[in-house]
Amino acid sequence: MNLVQNMNDNQLKAILKTEGAVMVIAGAGSGKTRVLTNRIAYLISEKNILENNILAITFTNKAAKEMKERIYALVGETSKYIWINTFHSMCVRILRQHIELLGYNKNFTILDTSEQKSIIKNIVRSLDLSEDAYQPANVLKIISNAKNSLVSVKKMREQSRFGFMKNVAEIYAHYQSYLKKNSVLDFDDLMLKTIVLFKKFPEVLAIYQNQFQYIHVDEYQDTNVIQYRLIKMLSAVHKNVCVVGDDDQSIYSWRGACSDNIINFEKDFDDVELVFLDQNYRSNSTILDAANAVIKNNTDRKEKALWSENKGGGKISVYAASNDKDETDDIAKKILELKKEGIDYKDIAILYRANYLSRQMENSCLSFGIPYKLIGSLKFLQRQEVRDLLAYLNVIVNRADEFSLRRIINVPKRGVGASSMDKIDKYAEQYGISLFEALKNIEAVGVSKKIVTNIQLLTNLIEKYSEIDKYSIDELIIGIYKDSGYENMLKESNDPYAESRIENISELVSSAKQFSNMNDSLIDFISEMSLTSDSDDENQEDAVVLSTVHASKGLEYKVVFIMGLEENLFPSIRDAESSADEKNKMEEERRLAYVAITRAKERLFMSYANRRMQFGSIKMNKRSRFLDEVPNKLMHFESSFGGSFESTESNVDQANKFISRLSPKIKISEKPKSSVSTNYGVGDTVLHKKFGEGKVLVISTDSVKVEFSEVGVKTLLIEYANLTRKD
Repeated sequence: MNLVQNMNDNQLKAILKTEGAVMVIAGAGSGKTRVLTNRIAYLISEKNILENNILAITFTNKAAKEMKERIYALVGETSKYIWINTFHSMCVRILRQHIELLGYNKNFTILDTSEQKSIIKNIVRSLDLSEDAYQPANVLKIISNAKNSLVSVKKMREQSRFGFMKNVAEIYAHYQSYLKKNSVLDFDDLMLKTIVLFKKFPEVLAIYQNQFQYIHVDEYQDTNVIQYRLIKMLSAVHKNVCVVGDDDQSIYSWRGACSDNIINFEKDFDDVELVFLDQNYRSNSTILDAANAVIKNNTDRKEKALWSENKGGGKISVYAASNDKDETDDIAKKILELKKEGIDYKDIAILYRANYLSRQMENSCLSFGIPYKLIGSLKFLQRQEVRDLLAYLNVIVNRADEFSLRRIINVPKRGVGASSMDKIDKYAEQYGISLFEALKNIEAVGVSKKIVTNIQLLTNLIEKYSEIDKYSIDELIIGIYKDSGYENMLKESNDPYAESRIENISELVSSAKQFSNMNDSLIDFISEMSLTSDSDDENQEDAVVLSTVHASKGLEYKVVFIMGLEENLFPSIRDAESSADEKNKMEEERRLAYVAITRAKERLFMSYANRRMQFGSIKMNKRSRFLDEVPNKLMHFESSFGGSFESTESNVDQANKFISRLSPKIKISEKPKSSVSTNYGVGDTVLHKKFGEGKVLVISTDSVKVEFSEVGVKTLLIEYANLTRKD
């Protein structure tokens, strides 16, 4: 077996340097997984190391599975004895053997988030504290951060002697006592209790220190404080530890990752061998030059530049769209052209910074007949929060829709459990009435006063918004979102994706607003949403991939589109606590851009919109600074305003003028002009698909006021109105 065949010099060095501490800085597409698996296979077949003496830690179950399959292909059946785990699964494995030493049952259970909140809520009540001031979601965030920073109850008590944090420390103490009494652990405890076990019982630590002669850690840049401590403890005896990572791809600080661990590793381990894997086997040199040009603007990084033997490649296409629909339609048209050129749909990916941006892209894919699938998220209309609000709309237009009513009856929570639901169903059956009518008579059903009050609020809400002529579609959605309690539910949620869910609801509002400019019928809107959802084919093999940049990490595609490259969108900086914090967050955004660019193997397209519908209103964003960091000579510019432009290094000024023309600055003093071309003017007679014939009264920057013969005066967004002049 030749495990070093076709390896470059640095890859070879990473495989053969088996003793001591080794840090492999592996750039995107540099073959790190192959190096890691071949290194483990080399230890077994050439160094005669027993499989049980090798530990390999990855970050996802998928990565662990892939590593097991690759090593199995190299060494065969005995590979099953290698410890290939995620951090959490490794800790569960250790705790199942030894946690009784800490006073827990070895058959401990692991709490989910809802159970954690319930426990915290009960503790807050027992301590006679304000439930508003000590909301479970907020308290749990503080406790989670404490655990992941190795802050014990005792330490928090010492640090917090007054006010709010003093009480949080008490809640923390009662919470941990409850967990121990009931032999349950939360997710953070899995690693924390392993460290506590190792500290209190060094003989247990010694078992694993002696067993794991060779330790490997993949995606090392994503480790947090507690994970780094585990690595140090386990490797203290043999000191043969190989970490593989890339500081330029550290994009998870929001969930505790500490990129300083790369610096700490060199301080904490003796004679660290540093190996750079900088030869890229994925992308052509044009794409790599663009990625290098962007990431070099970060200061907190190890100096390096990816290179490839695959020279050349076409220029990167940059499209300046007039609006978000124009942007996604242009992407769809380009995809159809690529398909004609012989590129399979599955070799194309569309990447975006925020989940909610997929909605408009999905619409364009459906309009142009392009099959697609989403990575790391549900399709827009299948996301829980979107389906919940559509279910409310269903009940408003059809109270006999029991399926939708059952979906929303306890969303947000109204205390309606299985036994209460059974009483309601029996009441409806006894009197031969619908479920909604039974809810209208909830006082007679025999449920608690709390449930009676909550159900009355629900039925009142449905009746209020059943007067649909009083509200536009977007006003209905916003009203339901706020009045039902859904808004408070998300804002108070400990769910790390709550913010993304709020953004998805905002995008639903934008979608409704666009729709109502063409058709103000709520029933038609619901039908369109339902038909769109029903037409999605989940089992498409040859389908374009839609993905957030975070979810695309580790993947590669022949063709990549990066959309929404605008300031405040990508990069997106929120809640910076200081100028230093803002700088750190911007550097992480830039690393995210680097990850996005390096997903592309052959061709890269980037785009931005001069105007974008966000949260129900039109936003004007500048194009992203990341576009400005790519050398003009690498890019080809296109615009919805007409024309395209090839730039060279000698005429960069000309290129900048062209770009400036694509992103015109708005001056208040200027007479408003519509940036969307129209074939009609003031006084012309126009036709509208829904409202029929009308006369144009006023044209402003983004809207047109029309007096229609049948429905009177309407103000419509020009971009979405689709008016045609009557000749």
